[in-house]
Amino acid sequence: MDLRELVEESFRGRGLTPGREDLEAVLRDLVRWRGPEGADRILRTADGSLTLLSGAFGEPYHSVSAGAVRECLHKFLAPSGLLNRKGRVRILDVGFGLGYNVAVAFYHLRKRDPSLEIEVVSLERELPARIPVLPEPYREAHRKVLSLLPSGEREGFRIHLLMGDARQSVSSVRGFKAHAVFHDPFSPYRNPELWTLEFLRKVREAMDPSGVWVSYTSSLPVRRALLDLGFRVGGSAPLGRKRSGTVATLRGDPPPLSVGEKVRLRKSPYSVPFRDPDLREDPLRILIEYRVSVLLREKEVSSEGEREPPPQSS
Repeated sequence: MDLRELVEESFRGRGLTPGREDLEAVLRDLVRWRGPEGADRILRTADGSLTLLSGAFGEPYHSVSAGAVRECLHKFLAPSGLLNRKGRVRILDVGFGLGYNVAVAFYHLRKRDPSLEIEVVSLERELPARIPVLPEPYREAHRKVLSLLPSGEREGFRIHLLMGDARQSVSSVRGFKAHAVFHDPFSPYRNPELWTLEFLRKVREAMDPSGVWVSYTSSLPVRRALLDLGFRVGGSAPLGRKRSGTVATLRGDPPPLSVGEKVRLRKSPYSVPFRDPDLREDPLRILIEYRVSVLLREKEVSSEGEREPPPQSS
């Protein structure tokens, strides 16, 4: 089926027949969210570090405008609270990518305590053919992390990389209670299968009760899913041209969301979670079901005011 037929099928599954305007609105967003495909290529980011543009997803692995290293520091390590944690550290890394988040965290945690035991479980579908190495002072830490893949241990640092569809491999993470989750797949509208309510529930099961979930995204469906799963949801500071990231905890209070963010999370039709009940759905169908759900919610809300524009891919 082509995209139009898939969308029409989604409506029929709900016993509905879409009007032309509604159908075109859904199709327009889906085409924009899917983005272009091409070849992988290396990019230089604002802080001088390199990243990779994924041809398959049409997105870079890191923020080009903020800098890859700065993103690791300010969207993941700092808001995770790991630098304030005492004793052994366990990290669940969803989306190993180029290994930057793990390497930057490893460097700073060991700088604070050279004898600290660090255990990482990372999920990734496949590694890129070429991984740019981080600049100093992170180069040695990054090379050490890469040298231990897919599983290895050296001097109190242990990493286990689970390759394949993270929706299935996350279920094999047993007996591991993460103190921090670095949730870093591609953006929710390009990689929706790793941002669904059901997948985030699996991630929650792998967290220590005191753990902290952090990500670069401020996506409404992701924040809504976290709230529905019992997380307390807050935001990290904006970085570069990016909006605030998200911090979620099961205990304690994360940095608060702004008033505007709270209002949108409560009222926006786009704040419905992505759904994947069997954790096997095609990503495009997840997006279609989400966008149709949004359309139906739009029809339920008051007609006062302007219609909210669709979200961007981050």
